[in-house]
Amino acid sequence: MLKTILSSAAAAVVAGSCISAVEEDKLAREFSLYQVFTDHCVLQRDRPIKISGTCPAREAVIVRLADKVSVAFADQHNEWTAVLPALPAGGPYTLEVQGAEGKTIRLQDVLIGEVWLCSGQSNMAMPLWGERVFFRIPDGREEAAQANYNNIRLFNTNLCAAIAPQGPVQDIAGPGWAVCSPESALRFSAVGYFFGKQLAEDLQVPIGLINCSWGGTPIESWISRQGFVAAGMTARLQDIDDLLHNQGRIATRERQEQEEWEKTFRELGGKKSERAAEYHHEDYGDDSWQGVQLPQSLTLNAPGVYWYRRKFMIPAGWQGLDLEVGLGAIDECDFSFFNGKPLGQTGSEEPLYYEKPRVYTVPASRVKAGQLNTIAVQLVNYSGAFGMTGPAQALYIRPRGETGTQISLSGEWKFAVEFTVVPNSYSPRPAKTADASSPKFPTTLFNAMIFPWTRYPIRGAIWYQGESNAAQHRQYLALQQALLQDWRRQWQDPDLAFVLVQLAAYQQATPTDRLPDDFWQLREPENDDWSYLREAQAALLQEHHTGMAVSIDIGDHSDIHPANKRPLGLRLAREAERICYGYQPISAGPLYRRQKREGDKIRIYFHNADNGLKVQGDNLGSFAIAGADGKYFWAEAVVEQDTVLVWSPAVPEPRAVRYAWARYPGNANLYNREGFPASPFRTDK
Repeated sequence: MLKTILSSAAAAVVAGSCISAVEEDKLAREFSLYQVFTDHCVLQRDRPIKISGTCPAREAVIVRLADKVSVAFADQHNEWTAVLPALPAGGPYTLEVQGAEGKTIRLQDVLIGEVWLCSGQSNMAMPLWGERVFFRIPDGREEAAQANYNNIRLFNTNLCAAIAPQGPVQDIAGPGWAVCSPESALRFSAVGYFFGKQLAEDLQVPIGLINCSWGGTPIESWISRQGFVAAGMTARLQDIDDLLHNQGRIATRERQEQEEWEKTFRELGGKKSERAAEYHHEDYGDDSWQGVQLPQSLTLNAPGVYWYRRKFMIPAGWQGLDLEVGLGAIDECDFSFFNGKPLGQTGSEEPLYYEKPRVYTVPASRVKAGQLNTIAVQLVNYSGAFGMTGPAQALYIRPRGETGTQISLSGEWKFAVEFTVVPNSYSPRPAKTADASSPKFPTTLFNAMIFPWTRYPIRGAIWYQGESNAAQHRQYLALQQALLQDWRRQWQDPDLAFVLVQLAAYQQATPTDRLPDDFWQLREPENDDWSYLREAQAALLQEHHTGMAVSIDIGDHSDIHPANKRPLGLRLAREAERICYGYQPISAGPLYRRQKREGDKIRIYFHNADNGLKVQGDNLGSFAIAGADGKYFWAEAVVEQDTVLVWSPAVPEPRAVRYAWARYPGNANLYNREGFPASPFRTDK
């Protein structure tokens, strides 16, 4: 008989009659599973299975899965972890967690297979089909419509950030695991989806994909405090400590800076804004305004201030009722009016204000039942694309507290420009660093989005990030190494696989006023932050169990979110299969190995080129060559079996070569015979 409580946090695998030996009064009456464990989850095969949750300290739960049983006692922090023996791929199973008096939590449809984390910034977050026209895959709806894959399971982690001075948060909010279906796939990471689909096809085992990504975030947000300590990055820790001790003072100062900057921006309109002073009035004549259909895709792209107006009849039966107005998501900020009076506003001080659905209340005293009423929205756009993006069902007016009776506000509105501003013609917005829940502050996303998963065994992670760190390219390799080692420590897996996407080609954000496709042909060879960032990404391959998917050939010169995510699924999957599953053929593109001077030419040798190289198109492009003075000229280049020979009449005594060394090279068309693109490189490090 178990007469005493096992040691704190103990988890004992107990067989047969030993289970009955757990005294009833030691079993927990109140207990829970962490929210990473839900129906339809996939647990990592061939490794000890860890199931965790909470109950009062020194009380126990019994966990059953397949024919395995474990008893777990909670530690002094009220956390229990049950460890079950490894299982091969299979299922579905029912997972049971039992407490006192027969109380049981049951998870249905649990599979055993391969589990991968999908993390990074917006190019990882980009779904198959998003509300924004430039944040979706062109055939995303069609792809999602066919996505009935019972053996693929998806988890979209909710966006959350925390400085967590007592340590990382212990649980996570999210919708739970979902079977891959047209509905769940539609809003899932496109890169993650294509990666998982390829793995499922190749491995023929269940695949679990965890999406933990947030647009615009730097790598520092995804590293833990312990990770910075281990990497010796003490300056980062000072930033965190300063914020914790002085957050109120810093936040007050920065809010004042933000308000002053926004006030200055709005004053840029001058006389134009004076003329717009009556745009919100109930009886303002807007007949000459342009008609616009709402909701709208983000096809408009200019900083400035804009107006939307809509008139509509309110039923006589709504007399005396408070009304609820839904205006959907508005990118960026809004000042909204009802019958000429303020209705509500959402500004940049709110998290994710640019995609937050607006819901405002109209007091009954302002409602003109049986008559025309007017809504006016002043939209302030500080940068990039803008619009009232809905969706359609989020545009409505109805009696407050009722959902059955409402008037749709989708459809035609009136639209006018108060003023526009030339991008980059005004001072940049001051940085915000004092927000302890900022996704751009060191450790916050590790604390709130990554840490809750570290008790959930996974095979590895795919990572698409770097755009936000391009200006810090000199530190990026060290930051990648810090993140990699941190995650391996957190998961207690020194061999955790890590496959990254090298940044795609990109020039500038002009998706609605695109650059000419041949703009790059007039440029001279250049140096650029993105080139050095890509070099730092490739340098991580010196670490074991790492891989890289090159995407230089599938970028978009006018959109930082290239739509062609499908090839990345194959490229990431092949590298994952090489690292984890014994895939033997070459799984990545050519990587620079060494150079050899041959008279007035230089020959380049590569890794991943054993079967030869090829050119996609007529002539090999994007090579530049320099002599001792370091001045680069565009070069001629030809493939000779598994090497490339490079030369230029302008450089009779060459010393160094560069390939695809630009934000947007335009003609990077070197591949190996396996069809993988060469990574950009320089020989003059």
